[in-house]
Amino acid sequence: NNGGGATSNLSAEFISASDCQGSPYGDGTRADGAEEQIRIPFIAYKYDSSKGEVELNLENAVMNCAATPKMDITFSGDTIIFIPYDADTSEIKADCVCLYNLTSKVKGVESKVYYIRPSYLRNEEDIKVLELSQKEDGVLSFSWDAF
Repeated sequence: NNGGGATSNLSAEFISASDCQGSPYGDGTRADGAEEQIRIPFIAYKYDSSKGEVELNLENAVMNCAATPKMDITFSGDTIIFIPYDADTSEIKADCVCLYNLTSKVKGVESKVYYIRPSYLRNEEDIKVLELSQKEDGVLSFSWDAF
């Protein structure tokens, strides 16, 4: 299922972005095994059934060090599509990349199954099941090529 179907009453609001959380390639202190330090992007979620809201925290989004990180959320039926991006339009770039944590809130959710995916879907495995009828919080991991 790619999330097609009935439209819903879902809406989203961008909450915040962290400061730079360091390099996505580790701290460079280990000569061997540096690839083990690479931090993979994931979404940690918390569902509040009493408010009908789920908070989505995209962690380890890779952007330029001079970025103004932001995340938009769109919907296609029961699919939640997240779009991390640099909101800075000045085209000023630094010669480095950083990891950022981005938080958005989706309102109007119910205790049921949703699908969640990055906007640039390159791999069907990056469509994750967000089963709010079973769990109120959890973590969904995505591949590097999802961003």
